[in-house]
Amino acid sequence: MTETPGQYNKDDGTPFNKPISSAERTTLDFVTAINSFHWKTDYFKFCEVLGFTPDNYAEEKYSQFQELISNLNQFDVDLLTKMIESGGSK
Repeated sequence: MTETPGQYNKDDGTPFNKPISSAERTTLDFVTAINSFHWKTDYFKFCEVLGFTPDNYAEEKYSQFQELISNLNQFDVDLLTKMIESGGSK
């Protein structure tokens, strides 16, 4: 048995309670916030928050936002964190 008693590991063997990096915290905060906004927002709230007048432009942006959410959720936090770490200035 490779697990510490009382400690559970992810499928890749890393513990669930491992320290979280700054990039991972940023990723988690962003993904959580944007998904929360998506969950609580309809087209009219989207327009209100972003200062759009409901029109063709706003509809296009709302459609792009829907695509953003769909595409963002195809990546897990670990992959997104690696991208952020790689793309950030050090």
